[in-house]
Amino acid sequence: MAYHTTTPETGSSLLVCFAHPDDEIGCGPLVTRTVRSGAQATLICATNGDVGTVGERFLRDYPSISALRLAELDCATKAIGFTEVVTLGYRDSGMMGSVDNQAPGSLWGASLEEVTERVLAVMRRVRPQVVITFNDYGAYGHPDHIKINRATVAAFQQLQGEPEHPAKLYYTTESGRMARLVLATLKVLRKDPRKLGKNHDVDLQAAVEALTPITTRVRVGAGNLTPTIAATRCHASQMQSSGLSGLAQSLGARLFLRTLRLSRVHPAPQPGERTERDVFEGLSPRSVLPV
Repeated sequence: MAYHTTTPETGSSLLVCFAHPDDEIGCGPLVTRTVRSGAQATLICATNGDVGTVGERFLRDYPSISALRLAELDCATKAIGFTEVVTLGYRDSGMMGSVDNQAPGSLWGASLEEVTERVLAVMRRVRPQVVITFNDYGAYGHPDHIKINRATVAAFQQLQGEPEHPAKLYYTTESGRMARLVLATLKVLRKDPRKLGKNHDVDLQAAVEALTPITTRVRVGAGNLTPTIAATRCHASQMQSSGLSGLAQSLGARLFLRTLRLSRVHPAPQPGERTERDVFEGLSPRSVLPV
């Protein structure tokens, strides 16, 4: 399902593959920057986000959590400026080991071959030069994040044997030094880093160990942050956007999203290679396909 599409002015193309509505926020400023340059930016959102906790007041105008989360996704991706949004429609699988993992229609329960073929179909159609997804631990171990990583990597690798294929594959990542500092702080506070979150099912220790090195730092510019801050307000059922919490969220976005940190996994970085400053670095725009 495509929410909205526009025709790119150049042949440059970015594909972002994530699992849930609101996962796109972290790459939002990069997407805005990319589209404003005249390129295409497509999002694959694999699930409808229907296992998330939602306050009753947010559901008044919607028949289901799924309908609400997809409406929020539509609002957010329009604010950011994605040229196309493709939803795969799988059910949110919940955290690892939960009953939702086995629910009919869940992303975790779908075969890897099936999900890969669906991602592959989008790649062949939009012809991305650059692909971004989670790392192989799914950032923090969420099964849907892991599944979309595996499907994206498999599709990317399969296309390498074809004349038309993506040139670069990136994982989202963070500073290992900062992550280790957070771990040390938790231990001082006598909190178990392997049992965090509302349900104690987030293993931050494993998440830190799975981080891949930063190879690319993209300074997106202050003007490209504003649409993402607006997009966070679209996800009102998941993100507090009013009062002091909303102010803190806006300040946090301006602080942490002004530079996007990525790990290039293909082509693999070489020893001594300098840090990239743009995901399209070294690539030439492709010719625009006729519409």
